[in-house]
Amino acid sequence: MIDVSYEDALKALEQGSGLSRAEVERKIAEKLEQLSGLISREGAAHILANELGVQFEQKAAKEGGAVKIKDIAPGMRGAIVAGRVVRKWEVKEFNRNGKEGKVANLLLGDETGITKLVFWNEQVDVFEELSEGDILVVKNPFIKRGWQDRLEMQLNDQSQLQVNPEGVSVAASPSAAGAGQERAPREQKYIKDLVGGEQNVELVATLVQIYDPRFYDACGERRRKLSADGLCPEHGEVRKDVNFNMAAFLDDGTGNVRVSFWKPQALVLTGKSESELVAYKDNPLGFEDVKTELLGEIVKVVGSVKRNDTFDRLEVTANLVFRDVDPAQEIANLEKKFASERKAPAQETLSERPQPARPAGGGSALREEVISLDDLEEMGK
Repeated sequence: MIDVSYEDALKALEQGSGLSRAEVERKIAEKLEQLSGLISREGAAHILANELGVQFEQKAAKEGGAVKIKDIAPGMRGAIVAGRVVRKWEVKEFNRNGKEGKVANLLLGDETGITKLVFWNEQVDVFEELSEGDILVVKNPFIKRGWQDRLEMQLNDQSQLQVNPEGVSVAASPSAAGAGQERAPREQKYIKDLVGGEQNVELVATLVQIYDPRFYDACGERRRKLSADGLCPEHGEVRKDVNFNMAAFLDDGTGNVRVSFWKPQALVLTGKSESELVAYKDNPLGFEDVKTELLGEIVKVVGSVKRNDTFDRLEVTANLVFRDVDPAQEIANLEKKFASERKAPAQETLSERPQPARPAGGGSALREEVISLDDLEEMGK
């Protein structure tokens, strides 16, 4: 969720814009009326902040120590991660500037999720001795974003690896247990009703915060993210391509949620061609006009939901995006669907719903979602 309370948003808008509180609240009320109640006060405040150029302060991420896989974060130092080998792939050989090398990947899982663990060169000897089902304790891995910008752990000179240490047990990954299940039918929900784990949920909400696209060099063969020296872990030297993703916050009046849009979905959301969107890599300021155009627009998103414990919030990964939305019809559909479940009077509208309570100990720092087995085959090839 947007990690700024309504009261904090008002204070930031007052201080950052020079407007009085009454003026700020009036402008927020105008946004609520303009968007027909399909947005919360916090969401309207966020749109206003973007229009006025006011930045809301963000908190820092968690760091280090013994962590579950779902809690790892880029740049985290001193992490200790215990997991079970879920799957191994064949060792890959590559040529880097005339020097031969090796790389190997496996998937490490615990009861909270699954992530990739990468072995390089001499570390591959250890990898080859491992079997699926082995328990590993990884100390001080290098945690970064890898393929499709997902989190992965890499072993380096400062890392330590223990194999089947005495007294360490790891529960099975829920994702592994659910492998092979059919995709759930599409289900329309309010944001306040998301619980995490939904695979095909439909949301109709307002765009209240949009982030700049993140670009990275990718392998022209598989569009996989290249290493820092421009090589593909699988193919070595390749034709470079550009891949990207972007994120936004959606608000439907009952709550708000962060949504990730990968390349195909980002193109639909922005209405841009691939070449037009890639052009913003060298002209990031030009993307401000795109954000301004999209802010306040009502969209329909179909995707999967996962809990981000480092940020203490739910996050959605979009699979489908629809911009041609009839807000009145969508609200009517939701009201009809949930009529039997609502405790409030039948004439209640979204704008009249009580605002959702912030979770206790609400976290803050953005972290990447834990992968699911839907992506394992592509990820490890």
